[in-house]
Amino acid sequence: MARAVVRVGEPRDAQAAECILVDRGYTVDRGESRPGDVLLVVDEWTPEHASHVERARALGVPVTVLAELVLQSLPRPVVAVTGTAGKTSTCRALAHLAREAGRTPAISGTARSGNAWPDHSLVDPPAGADLTIAELTSTHLCHMGKVAPDVAIVTCIRPDHVELHGDIAAYITAKQRLVAHLGPRDALVLPCDDPATRTAIGPTGGTRWWFGGSRYAAGRHGAFIDGDALLLRAPDDEVAGATHAVGTRARSLAAAAAGALALGIAARDVARAMGTVPTPPHRMDRRMTPSGIAIIDDTMAATPLKGAAALADAGPGDLVVVIGGDPAPGGVPVHADPAAQEALVSAVREARRRARVLVAFGPAAAAVAAIARPDYVVGDIDEAIDTGLRHATPGGSVLVTPMFPLPPDARERVLARAGVP
Repeated sequence: MARAVVRVGEPRDAQAAECILVDRGYTVDRGESRPGDVLLVVDEWTPEHASHVERARALGVPVTVLAELVLQSLPRPVVAVTGTAGKTSTCRALAHLAREAGRTPAISGTARSGNAWPDHSLVDPPAGADLTIAELTSTHLCHMGKVAPDVAIVTCIRPDHVELHGDIAAYITAKQRLVAHLGPRDALVLPCDDPATRTAIGPTGGTRWWFGGSRYAAGRHGAFIDGDALLLRAPDDEVAGATHAVGTRARSLAAAAAGALALGIAARDVARAMGTVPTPPHRMDRRMTPSGIAIIDDTMAATPLKGAAALADAGPGDLVVVIGGDPAPGGVPVHADPAAQEALVSAVREARRRARVLVAFGPAAAAVAAIARPDYVVGDIDEAIDTGLRHATPGGSVLVTPMFPLPPDARERVLARAGVP
């Protein structure tokens, strides 16, 4: 029997990978790769230059992730979503639109922090599932073989997670893997108003669908926004509606709507369901505390680009901003390349400008303080929430947008710490 090695950190995902491989005739262990091994399965946050990955490849051992194993047996069509930001929001919105149109999507309900990564929950897809929706990060894609979605959605591409790839070129190469094998019957959803993303993706196959600003809509099919107004255009229909959102959330909803149209869901059904799309957890999730202060849980914003977007979307009014986290999770420094450093400086300065009170926490507080002086520096996110709420005004908001990585359990504590059930 062929030997495969599983090096996946999340126990349920590791067990799922082992079960899939055993069913396919492999023997499985969690040791080191060696010559003759058929496969190494790694965690989705494994850097592509990790020592055990490089060692396996030097031995001729292919590398994969659980997502690839799971996707091989899920129902078609497969919609795969990648991008620097907006992946989860787009996936969750598309799943809602599909359900409202009578479809049954297979999409993860248990991935960490609300992500839509293909995980152990999809080993047994829901009964009657007739499509699959999968969020694929750059560290999924860099370890995958031939990726062959029926619909590929690219939200945006900016310098991000470079530390997991070695350089920005490798990061972009990973993203390009999603679209490298699209054929004429496949669909590709792209932002019509983002030439940098289209340039990064490069030439590829697939029928084009578009999302973004309405002034780019002429002659194109897709979902086009102007404020919260929405124009849905398919080859056989055109419907005016609303996103019921603005800013980055509106863009995610538009990307999802364009994906729904590419799947053949009627424009009128898409427009009808747009007003009931829920907000995913930890992504600009605004809740009211008992004291009349809004707590905005944007704790998935682990990069300065996402933090800057949160500041733009927070809206007017009195604002307390909470920034911090771990600048080197697993010993790997984040935001270390020049582009990410520039983005961090810009985002922290904008936070200082927008915030009446700026709270920095954790080991990353020193990096924040080197750019703009915070009003308070505290030890952890619990103290940061307490401090932010104590200095917020009734009717004001506390925006928790770390700009640095946080462990999942820290995210889960934010709303409870603020007294929100």
